[in-house]
Amino acid sequence: MKTLGIITEYNPFHKGHAYMIEEAKRKAGADRVVVVMSGSFVQRGEPAIFDKWTRAEAALKNGVDMVLELPVLFAASKAETFARAAVRILEESGIVNVLCFGSESGDLHSLQEAAKLMTNETEEFQRLLKEQLDEGLSYPAARAKALETVSQINSEILSRPNHILGLEYLKALDYYSCSMEPMTIKREGDYNSPSLTDGYASAAAIRKALAEDRSTEAMTQLPENTHDLYNKALSLGTAPVFWEELAPALHYKLRTSSAEELREIAEVTEGLENRILHSIDTCYEMRDIIDFIKTKRYTRTKIQRILLHILLDIKEKEVSYFLNLPKMPYIRVLGFQKERSDILADLTENAKCPVLTNLKKAPELLGEDGLALLALEKTATDLHALAYPNPIYRAPNQDFTKPLVIL
Repeated sequence: MKTLGIITEYNPFHKGHAYMIEEAKRKAGADRVVVVMSGSFVQRGEPAIFDKWTRAEAALKNGVDMVLELPVLFAASKAETFARAAVRILEESGIVNVLCFGSESGDLHSLQEAAKLMTNETEEFQRLLKEQLDEGLSYPAARAKALETVSQINSEILSRPNHILGLEYLKALDYYSCSMEPMTIKREGDYNSPSLTDGYASAAAIRKALAEDRSTEAMTQLPENTHDLYNKALSLGTAPVFWEELAPALHYKLRTSSAEELREIAEVTEGLENRILHSIDTCYEMRDIIDFIKTKRYTRTKIQRILLHILLDIKEKEVSYFLNLPKMPYIRVLGFQKERSDILADLTENAKCPVLTNLKKAPELLGEDGLALLALEKTATDLHALAYPNPIYRAPNQDFTKPLVIL
């Protein structure tokens, strides 16, 4: 039985995602689809606009057979860490044959050539990269320019959002000597477009509409079978969730932290801890804090991730430690299709690490590393819940009280 793996965020799940699943299954000749999905927070460092159970259910309604969770330690990290952990979960599941990802070009060969160059960096490339960084460019922009100089690859392929992640997936496949075969599907629509009138609107445009209280308009871009699910979350007030609601928590954390403590936080480098601490002297809203810290060198996305790392106390040494363990501490199942329950049995039988379906059984199944990673997940879910619009649903411990999504 052929199983397709996809790494995703579904923030939220929309028509473009449904198209990709259908097209990928057709192209791969796959019987089943397993996705690894970010949980409460996404790779840009922002809280997911709907909780992870709602997003998992939307996926299961639209062609996905099983949803696995990418732990927040990796999900809210830079592209390389995000990709390596997600690829590793799919590989260690023992049941995925093909890794599929979306790309702006749909050109797998060019992406593979670029990934090889990135994996085997020459001295010339490293010199050019340093020069670009010294000129104040962000790392992604500097890397793209350096690679374009040392190769015939257009920097465009190295700077588009889906290409950046796709390249990291390909690097991870090589790094872990994975048995999975790569495949890419050309993305329909513009990832950064703010418009909802395109054939396939971007998740960013949908989130913008929800932020502006245009949910009826946003629903036109979401699969019809998810409307009741999303509308229930919106009416209850468990969504939409936005960064701004976490500003008081961030202020408290920064007001009780020293520069020395911040220096240990993941992705905090080159004295950035001082700029972060000074931001709250005059800034009170999350948007203003981010704008104060942001520079040409440090992108808004990087700053958002750092602020989340501060809120969750994620240290650089911890990210490195968990990323380099001999195997993943666990694979957590968020949901699966009841009529395809064989997939859960296959996962349990073939996985190279413990499989979690009921977190109350975690102490029996996990070692010290797994329990520590799971404790961080609980903290992230609790933090996400604090940003729910309706305070009566902000209860802690939802990872332990919400059941597996079974459709």
